[in-house]
Amino acid sequence: MTENYTEPVVQLLTMGETNINDDRDYLGMGFTREHIPELIRMVEDEILRSLPVDEKGTSRPETYAQVHAWRVLAQLGAVEAIPALLGLLHFLDDENDDFVDEEIPEILGKLGQAAIEPCRAYLADQENGQYARGAVALSLSEIGLNYPENREACVQALISSLENYENDDETVNAFTLSYLSDLKSVEAAPLAEEMFAAGCVDESIAGDFEDYQIRVGLLEERLTPWLAPRLPFPSLGWERELHTAGAPYKPQLSKEKAKKEKAKAKQAKKARKKNKKR
Repeated sequence: MTENYTEPVVQLLTMGETNINDDRDYLGMGFTREHIPELIRMVEDEILRSLPVDEKGTSRPETYAQVHAWRVLAQLGAVEAIPALLGLLHFLDDENDDFVDEEIPEILGKLGQAAIEPCRAYLADQENGQYARGAVALSLSEIGLNYPENREACVQALISSLENYENDDETVNAFTLSYLSDLKSVEAAPLAEEMFAAGCVDESIAGDFEDYQIRVGLLEERLTPWLAPRLPFPSLGWERELHTAGAPYKPQLSKEKAKKEKAKAKQAKKARKKNKKR
């Protein structure tokens, strides 16, 4: 494997385990823009991605090489890597990858204007996964917040992705509106009202239309009591556990449904948290 990479890129294969959002200085290792093509190749390396863990659950050092590689690309401001970074997002839906979830939207958000159109196209494509699209919506809001001169372009990109909201995923619609509210998008309020009225928004993500209005500054507080969305039973696959008479009822999710619900809850928490921080 090492013969496929040269210095200093090959060093990333031996750096091993790391924490999410580790802020180490990778450029101090000697990376320059001339290494961008090789770093992109590492990010896209299917062999690295498929490395197994041992019977004790221990990962080989090479398992983390791709994480280190995309961080180097971020520190280099490598807009050339945008397609490769977008290509990682399907792992949110396929594997609930925490590193991709936490780091790739932030990196795309720092790459600025060059990422707006690729992110818009990815978000608008309903063939892409639910959580991957939510992550791209977050990226667009991050670009608008990091680069105020690009706010309007990011707002328009997010709004344009909602043109077919009636036939789109309610969760994706909710994430998109949530990230529009991060940008204080008053201009999206009429569309948001229409979407909520049509029942095309998952209100468990970031609330209802009144919550949207509060976040963008159109309301100071709620006008009506908050009514929690109905429980996800049975439409989301809850299955009754067999139990003896008198035993407590414990609804259970299949493994696949549980993974998806965990991912949804994590992204929803992130969406709500961002609104509190701004």
